[in-house]
Amino acid sequence: MQYNFLNVLVLFLSVLPAVASAQEVLTTATPGLLVRSLNPELVQKEKTRGLKIVSAKDLETINSYGDKLAATVNLAVNFHFGSAELTPQAQRLLDNVGKALQSKDLASYRFVIGGHTDATGTDSDNLELSRARAASTTQYLLTQYKIDPSRLVLRAFGEKALLFPADPEDGRNRRVEISTLK
Repeated sequence: MQYNFLNVLVLFLSVLPAVASAQEVLTTATPGLLVRSLNPELVQKEKTRGLKIVSAKDLETINSYGDKLAATVNLAVNFHFGSAELTPQAQRLLDNVGKALQSKDLASYRFVIGGHTDATGTDSDNLELSRARAASTTQYLLTQYKIDPSRLVLRAFGEKALLFPADPEDGRNRRVEISTLK
């Protein structure tokens, strides 16, 4: 009897919808996954389904700008080398972001669009490049998906918030981070 219960529990947990973790850098993501990953209420439900109770305070982080964040997704938004020009692959990924931000589940939230670089180059060049990339991402969402500009806050982090600090030149450090403001 106990064996059957464990099999059912394992099967049940394996079919739960995945929520993107903070350390993942997503190269593709459906609008549904993005909604589940950016909506703090849905993130909380996903965490409690795994039988681990997490308080809303545990979900909150504060970035270097002092923004209180309730959920974050790291996206591999690709740009041409040394520029802020979006590639076609980046546009496809941002199309799914735009659709997610238009959903009723995210309509009441504001978001930080944060640009990040790896540690190649100077601090000042990387900060400027990350600002330009966050601006390019934000502009794309505003123009293509008519997102209300008051819902998007642009931030530039340069190389100061590496996802993989042990490997500062790792390409996965170059990303656009979308976080839900608390």
